[in-house]
Amino acid sequence: MRILYIHTYYRYRGGEDVVYENEVKLMEKAGCTVHSVIFGNKRFAALKFLFFFFNPVSFLRVYRAIGRFRPDVIHVHNWFFSASPSIFIAARWKKIPVVHTLHNLRILCPSSYFFIDSEVFLDCVSKKFSYMAIRKRVYRNSALETFWLLAGTRLHYFWKTWQRIDLFICMTELSRQIFSNSFMHIPEEKIVIKPNFFSPSRPPVRMLPRRRDYLYVGRLSPEKGIDMLLSAFANSKYSLRIIGEGPLRKKVEQIAAKHANVCYLGFQDKPRIIEELRRCNALVFATIGFEQFGMVIIEAFACGTPVISADTGSPAELVRDGVNGLHFRTGSSEDLLRKIEEWESSSEETRLAYSENALRSYQQYFTPEINLDQLSNIYKSVLYEKNASA
Repeated sequence: MRILYIHTYYRYRGGEDVVYENEVKLMEKAGCTVHSVIFGNKRFAALKFLFFFFNPVSFLRVYRAIGRFRPDVIHVHNWFFSASPSIFIAARWKKIPVVHTLHNLRILCPSSYFFIDSEVFLDCVSKKFSYMAIRKRVYRNSALETFWLLAGTRLHYFWKTWQRIDLFICMTELSRQIFSNSFMHIPEEKIVIKPNFFSPSRPPVRMLPRRRDYLYVGRLSPEKGIDMLLSAFANSKYSLRIIGEGPLRKKVEQIAAKHANVCYLGFQDKPRIIEELRRCNALVFATIGFEQFGMVIIEAFACGTPVISADTGSPAELVRDGVNGLHFRTGSSEDLLRKIEEWESSSEETRLAYSENALRSYQQYFTPEINLDQLSNIYKSVLYEKNASA
């Protein structure tokens, strides 16, 4: 099978990049012939954003790559904003089936987290054009940029660019429901659920000697629940270690300087993160925005580390309350502390059971082998549909 991958890197590396890279390696190891067309948002960002609704350079690059590589299927990970929706038009002109992973839902809303002004924002999901999104300046706190992004995505809705994509991949059932029930009304048979996967560099272990502290790994931004997380731990007796970067870094550094039980480790590479996951008491996943998946959750499971997560969104799907972790009420620092106290009071036998359940969750759902079967079946299904309609 010949697969053409298309991906746009943001200015700062994130989980979408990791998923794209992992899937390319996975299919290469499986014997598929793969080729990638890569875009980036670091250089000439303003000009690329101006042409985000149709970038002629991106269109030509993909059109020519299809002609040279002659793929059986195209898999688009992130098109925003350098690649632009023009890549889907190029694929349609060349009559190549397209699979698109919905790492975010910018197709529906400029705020991919569905989060603004410390609250969930879903107006774009049900409305073909949300004036409220512009008023609230949900993208980069700019009414003009929000309008531009909203107008462009809606233009492609009326051009049926999105509707002509052969198959969408959502990572959780919640994402599928939101996308399917949105104003776009994409048929359910055109959406499949395939979670991400994680390939540990060392075999998973059931239990290592653990510290008594808790760990947060992720972007330091409001939608990730950083303010709530800091509020919960700053005046408590429990220790928290934080890994990550983002707009709230200075606030995290200030809290860490004032409270000895909060330790900020800055940005760390993957081996260090995995080592921290192996040694921590539990991972805390505090997001209050719309989280598509949460890679660090399955990384924790692969380390046999239970997760204390918010009780809504994809974390609530991945973390089974009372099995491989605990749920706390989303956005509530008081309830988070109650769950930590519950965890602290549990016996070693109970913690070991949670740890083994976390590892079992990884082995049952999130291994490379399982993902290879799922991804291969997805590609085969779009090829079958193409041949059946020919």
